[in-house]
Amino acid sequence: MGTRKKKIQDMILLAILVALATILSYIDSLVSRTAFSFLPTAKIGLANIIILFAIYKLDFQRTLLIVIAKSFLVGFILGSPVTFIISFCATMVSFLGMYLLHKGLTDKTTAVGISVIGGVLHIITQLFVVAVIYHLGEVVISYGAILLLASLITSIIIGLLANKLIQYIQLENI
Repeated sequence: MGTRKKKIQDMILLAILVALATILSYIDSLVSRTAFSFLPTAKIGLANIIILFAIYKLDFQRTLLIVIAKSFLVGFILGSPVTFIISFCATMVSFLGMYLLHKGLTDKTTAVGISVIGGVLHIITQLFVVAVIYHLGEVVISYGAILLLASLITSIIIGLLANKLIQYIQLENI
């Protein structure tokens, strides 16, 4: 009976984290339109607070499940097939980079550093996928430089918020 209860608790935790990440992505899309009206594709990355929390507190498989579920839900709610492909590729590369950095340098990094790496990987991957799909060159590079600067600032803020969440929430026996 204890194992069944643990599985149910685990499922509930994952559902809550996916829901929170999805809601934060939706809020992000609303806020980012105002905050970055001059950069129509820029996002703050609020859902990364939940992803960073999961990277620190959960195993790879459960964190990957959260990332994939959030990507599909947000893509279904907010996107088109092309924007989903661009976003999903960038999300997966970003997640893998953040996860590997955290696991490889556990004692040498904070959520801020991991968030910055994730933000940079996300932007670079998005730009690469856009350049491949639309056959763009210099325009993508110029726009990318501005996006990278915005990403650096927002990634630091997201990392600081994630650090606080990681410090204050303890997951026992999950």
